Amino acid sequence: MAGRMLKFIRGKGQQPSAERQKLQNELFAFRKTVQHGFPHRASALAWDPLLRVVALGTATGALKVYGRPGVELYGQHTNSDSSVTQILFIPGTGRLVSLSDDNSLHLWEINEKSLVELKTYIFEGKNKKISALCVESTGKHLVIGTEGGNIYNLDLNTFAVTEDVIYQDVVMQNCPEDFKVNPGAVEAICEHPKVPSRLLVGYNRGLVVLWDRVAAAPTHTFVSNQQLESLCWNDDGEHFTSSHNDGSYVTWEVAGAASDRPLKEPVTPYGPYPCKAISKILTRTSVDGDEITIYAGGMPRASYSDKYTVTVQQGEKHVAFDFTSRVIDFFTTTPVPPDGVPLQEERPETPAQIQVQTVNQVAAALVVLAEEELVVIDLCDSRWRPIRLPYLVSIHASAVTTAQLVDNVASNVYENIVAAGQQQCDNMYSEGAWPISGGSAPLPEAGERQLLLTGHEDGSVRFWDVAAVPMTPLYKYTTAHLFSGEEIGENNDSQADEEEWPPFRRVGTFDPYSDDPRLAVKRVILCPLSGMLTIGGAAGHIVIASLKTSSNTAEVKSVTVNIVSDRDGFVWKGHDQLTLRSGSLTFPQGYQASSVVQLVPPAAVSALGAQWEWGLVVAGTAHGLALLDALRPAPLLHKCTLNPHDHSGAGDTPISRRKSFKKSLRESFRRLRKGRSQRRQTTTTSSPTSPTQPIPKKPADKAASDTDAELKPVERAVEARPADDGFGSMVRCLYFARTFLINTQNSTPTLWAGTNNGTVYAFTINVPNTNKRKDEPVTCQLAKEIQLKHRAPVIGITVLDGAAVPLPDPLEVERGVAALPEGGAHRVVITSEEQFKVFALPSLKPSNKYKLTAHEGARVRRTAFAWFECNTSEGSRHREWCLLCLTNLGDCLVLSPELRRQLNAAAVRKEDINGISSLCFSKRGEALYLHSSSELQRISLSATKVTIAQCHIILSPWAASLRGAFEEPPLTNGDHKQEEVPEAAHDVTAASADITVDSVRDHTSAPEQPPELNINLQNSQVNTSSMVVKTTTRTMISDSNGDGTTTTTTTTSNSTTENNGHRDGPGRHRPEADPRDV
Repeated sequence: MAGRMLKFIRGKGQQPSAERQKLQNELFAFRKTVQHGFPHRASALAWDPLLRVVALGTATGALKVYGRPGVELYGQHTNSDSSVTQILFIPGTGRLVSLSDDNSLHLWEINEKSLVELKTYIFEGKNKKISALCVESTGKHLVIGTEGGNIYNLDLNTFAVTEDVIYQDVVMQNCPEDFKVNPGAVEAICEHPKVPSRLLVGYNRGLVVLWDRVAAAPTHTFVSNQQLESLCWNDDGEHFTSSHNDGSYVTWEVAGAASDRPLKEPVTPYGPYPCKAISKILTRTSVDGDEITIYAGGMPRASYSDKYTVTVQQGEKHVAFDFTSRVIDFFTTTPVPPDGVPLQEERPETPAQIQVQTVNQVAAALVVLAEEELVVIDLCDSRWRPIRLPYLVSIHASAVTTAQLVDNVASNVYENIVAAGQQQCDNMYSEGAWPISGGSAPLPEAGERQLLLTGHEDGSVRFWDVAAVPMTPLYKYTTAHLFSGEEIGENNDSQADEEEWPPFRRVGTFDPYSDDPRLAVKRVILCPLSGMLTIGGAAGHIVIASLKTSSNTAEVKSVTVNIVSDRDGFVWKGHDQLTLRSGSLTFPQGYQASSVVQLVPPAAVSALGAQWEWGLVVAGTAHGLALLDALRPAPLLHKCTLNPHDHSGAGDTPISRRKSFKKSLRESFRRLRKGRSQRRQTTTTSSPTSPTQPIPKKPADKAASDTDAELKPVERAVEARPADDGFGSMVRCLYFARTFLINTQNSTPTLWAGTNNGTVYAFTINVPNTNKRKDEPVTCQLAKEIQLKHRAPVIGITVLDGAAVPLPDPLEVERGVAALPEGGAHRVVITSEEQFKVFALPSLKPSNKYKLTAHEGARVRRTAFAWFECNTSEGSRHREWCLLCLTNLGDCLVLSPELRRQLNAAAVRKEDINGISSLCFSKRGEALYLHSSSELQRISLSATKVTIAQCHIILSPWAASLRGAFEEPPLTNGDHKQEEVPEAAHDVTAASADITVDSVRDHTSAPEQPPELNINLQNSQVNTSSMVVKTTTRTMISDSNGDGTTTTTTTTSNSTTENNGHRDGPGRHRPEADPRDV
C-alpha cells in the first residue's frame, strides 16, 4: 500500500524541477500566427497609391493590410458583429479610416510592423447615418456626407467634428428653381483635382453640386433626372462622370455658366431595355494614352440580372468581366516602379499632385474585390488577362473537404510540382508585375519545403506552398476527368460561343457548385520523398497517381475489391459507384493516374494509408478495409469489420431516421434508469449481502485505501459504448510500421487498423526483397486483435522505438532523411477518443495511459507526433518528440512520450466544429485549420518554430515626421520575441492547475475589464503579445449645432496569449505546463 501511495505521489503530485520548467518554456508556447487564404465575408476595399498597399475589411470586423508578398498586417474592430462598410487611406501617411455599419469611424495606424487602432468616433444623432466619405488631399480632415443631406468635417488629428458644416438647406437655396424636391442622402463626395477647396457633391435624387468651401457657396449645379450612384473626375477637373441606377452614365463639363447640361447624351451601354444600376464608374487613361472607362453593373435586368460584372471599354475593345460572386469594389493602379514603392520627398497637397506623383490616372492594372475572391486584370496586356495571385487566393473555390500538411518535401518533387503548375497556367495569366508592391519583407530562407494539400468537393486536389507567410498556389490535380459523365468544359465553351452580347468573359476561380458529390475527395496522402499521390473519394474510389515531367497517353488500370464478399445477406442502399472512362487517356505534365481502385460497397473512404517503400496502399470505409499492392496493382487482403448480424451497415446515405430515433430514445431511458439506480445505491445504507449494495471492484482496479481514493483526481464515469453500434464498423485510422509484433528478435512489416468501436487489428506483411518484389507476391495475415474496454473510436496509432521516438516515415532512412530507429523495446501508442494508452511490443501489455475524457471531459479529435527543439546553455541543440492532440473543445495538448502534459492551450473556439474537424498538424509543432470556409488560421505550439510576418512599411520622411510620440503598439504581427508581460492580478492558474474556492473568489472580485475591450480580445483573430493601450474617443453631437462634449477613455489590459495559450474570453485559463502531470 505504501509503495502504491509513493508511486502515485511521484507520478501525479511532484512538481517539475526549475531546469525542466525553464526547458518547457524554451520548447513549448502557443501562438496564433498568420492567416492564409481569402478573408471571410469581405466587405470593403481601399488603396494607398503612395505606399502601394491595399486594405480589406470584412463583415466580422476584421481589417487587413497587404503589400508585396510577405507584407501582411491584421487588425480587429472591437465590435465583431459590426461590418466594415468603407475604408479610406490618408495617402502616404500610413493611416487609414474605417467605417462600420454601426455608424462608427475608426482611425488606424500602420506602425511599421503592426496595425493599431488609435481612436474611435461614434456618429450619433438623428439623420446622422454616414453615406459618403472623402479624405482631403492634405490629410487634415475627413469629409462626411450623411443620409440627412448635411456634410460634416472630422479633424483627423483630434478625431472630432469641427464646426464647418455644409447644411443641405444652404445648398438648396442656390439650386435651380425647377429642382425643389428633397435631394436625398449624400451619395458621393469628390475633391477637385486642381482646387482642393472645391468639393463635388452628389445627392441621391440626381442633384450634383460643385461647392466652394472658401466662399461657402456652390459654383455649379448639375441636375440629372435619374437616381445617382457614383461620381468620378476625369482628367484635370474639366469634366466629371456620373453613373445612375438605370444603367446609364453621363459626362458633364465644368466650364461656362451654362454648364448644368451634360456634355454628351446619357450612355446606357447595355440598353435600350431596363438595366441594373452602375454602382461605380472610373474614367482612366491607358498606358497608350487612350481613354478607358471601367464600371460595375449596368446589365439588362430581364436577361442578366443575376450577373456580377465589371466592364472595361477602350475604344472598340469592350469586355464584361463576369464574376461568380458579388462585386464589392474596385480600383486601378499605376505601373509598378522598379523598386516597388518610390518615396516622396515632399507631401502632395492636392489630388492632382498625388496623381502626378503616382501617375494615378494611367491605369496599368485593375484590382477587383468580389465577395469570395480577388481578381487583378493586367490592362497593359493586349488580351487583358488576369495576373496570377501570389496570396489572397480563394482556397474555397470549391469547398474544402480534407487537408494534409506535408513536411520535408524532396527538392526534385517540389520542383516538378512547381513546373507542372506553371505548365498548367501557361497562357492563362499575364506575366505582368504584381501591382500591390508596398512594404518590405525579407526573402524567405531556403529551408524546409512545406506543402499543404487540400481536397475539394469537385474532386480536385490543390497544392500550396505554406513554408512562408504567403500561401502560394502551386498546382491543381483533378480526378473528374478520369470518370465519364462529366462534360463541364464543353457546356461552358458552347455557351460562350452563343453569347456575343454582352461580351462576357468569365474570370476568377470561385465555383462552389459540384456537378457530382461523389467526386469529393475525402482523404489525400502525398509521399514527400517519392512524390506518389494517393486520393480517397466519396464513392469508395482510390486514385493512385505518380509525378511525371512530360505528357503521356496511357490506359488507367482498374481494380475492384468487394469488402463484404463474405456477407451473403448484405444490402447496399447508398449511391452508385463512379464509372471509369475506358480506353487510353491523355495526361498533361504533372500527376498522372496509374490505377483506380473501386471499393464495393462504394462508401466514402474514411481512412487511407500508403507505404511506398513497400509499394502498398490501404483504404478503410464504413464496412472494412482493403490492402492493395500498388505496384502491380492487385488486391492483397480485405477485412470486413461489420457486425455479423448487420446486413445494411453504416455509410448508407439515406439513414433510417425512425430506427436511429428509437435507438437514441432507448439508450436515453437506459441511462436515466441507470443513473437513478446509482443514486439510490449511494443514498441507501444496507447490509453487505443486500442486492442494492454496489458491486465490489476487482482487486486490480481497487484503490489501495480510502486515503488513496481521496488523493486520486476525480474521474468522470465513462460509459462503455454498445457492441452493436451502427457506425462501429467504420475504419478510423491506418498505420504501417516495421516493428516487433511476433517476437523480440525479428522485426516485420505490419499494418495496424483502428475502428469506431475500439477494435485494433494488427496484420503482419511479408514483402519480398527489392530484386524479387515484382515476381513474388506480397502476403498478409491477421496477427493480433485488441479490443479497448470502452469501445471508444480509435483515432491514431504510432509505434515508438527504444528512444521513444516515432518510427521514420517510408523512404526516410533509405534517402538519408532520418536515422535508423534506436534499438530496444518498441512501444505502440493507441489513441482513442477517450484516452491515450501505451502497450509494450510484442506482448501488447499495457504500460501507461492518460485518461483524457475521465479527467477533463474532452474527447480526442486529432493526434500527431511532432518534434520541438531549442538551444541549450552548452550551445548544443536539445530535441524532444511529443504527442500533439486536439480535443472536441478546441484545446491543443502537448504530451511527452510518457504521457505527461507539457502544454494545454485553447486554440480553436469549441463552437467552431469545422475548424476542429479540419485541423492538421505539422512535424514541427505547427497546425493549420479552417478559421472560416475561405480562410486558414496558422498556430504554433513551438516556442522556436514560428511562421510570422517579418515585414516593414517604410514611410517617406514627411510622413514619418507627422507621427507623434505614441505608446508601444500591440504586436499583431512582427518580430517573434519573448516579452516581459506583467502578470494579471486575476491569473490564479499561472502557478498551479488547482482551482480553489478562494481563487474563484479572487477572480470574481478582480477589477472588471471594460466590456468593449473584452469583446476585442474574445473575437480578435490576431494575437497580442504585449500590453494593449487603446484610446477611445466618443463625441456626442446634438442636432442643433456642431458643438459637443468629448470624453476620452484609456484602458489597459494584459494579453498573454502567446505564452500560455489562454482562451481569448474571460474565465478560461490554462497553465503553460501542468505541474501535476510532469
